[in-house]
Amino acid sequence: MKDQPPPRPSRKYVRLVLALRAAWLLPVSALALIYAGFSLSTLLRVLFFPMGVAWRLLPNALFGAAVAGLLLFFTWRIWRKTWDIVTDRVYPEKSAAAWQVCWIVLAVILPALTIWPKAVDVFRYVGEGENKSSLAALRSAAEQYRAVKGAYPARLEALRDEGFLKELPPLWDERFTGFPHGATAAAAVYRGEPPRDTGGWGYEVSVPSAPVIFIDCTHPDTHGRPWSAY
Repeated sequence: MKDQPPPRPSRKYVRLVLALRAAWLLPVSALALIYAGFSLSTLLRVLFFPMGVAWRLLPNALFGAAVAGLLLFFTWRIWRKTWDIVTDRVYPEKSAAAWQVCWIVLAVILPALTIWPKAVDVFRYVGEGENKSSLAALRSAAEQYRAVKGAYPARLEALRDEGFLKELPPLWDERFTGFPHGATAAAAVYRGEPPRDTGGWGYEVSVPSAPVIFIDCTHPDTHGRPWSAY
């Protein structure tokens, strides 16, 4: 005897399974897309940094892109099976509804109670890392300028104008929250004055042979250290 195909479940049960699946798959898919966009933009930004800085940041950027790719692949596989259920190519098993409830708990409820409340702090920490990486990129470009020109630039914009940087890296990335300033790439020259807390780049040139590039912000980071002290 030929194996009989599994009985078709009721349409009401199929709708229940699809509704439960959508309850966790939609937020997970949105998270996957957001993370993929963030990872891709981070990778592209690293490629604009000077070579010495980019090589240090590239492994983490590539790892983030790989994780994003795996997450997108996972959600694509689930969406494909969901479409098969919608088009009656596949029937949901008797235990499908229970499994969807488990996925809702694992993918939505537990993260909402434990992980997501800390997401703001995590994103701020990542954003602070972006600021510090940009600071390192500026300092590296200034050293390259000195090696080529024989002296440090009179102002930071010269690094961009003379091709050592494609642009001055911005501070306070708007993708993150909790920062004391809005996104900016403005730069100002200082000659012995204290930080003004403008939120932009500071360039202390009172000692021309050893100028200092710093972040003009007196607010503390998550470690309690003023940004201008880095």
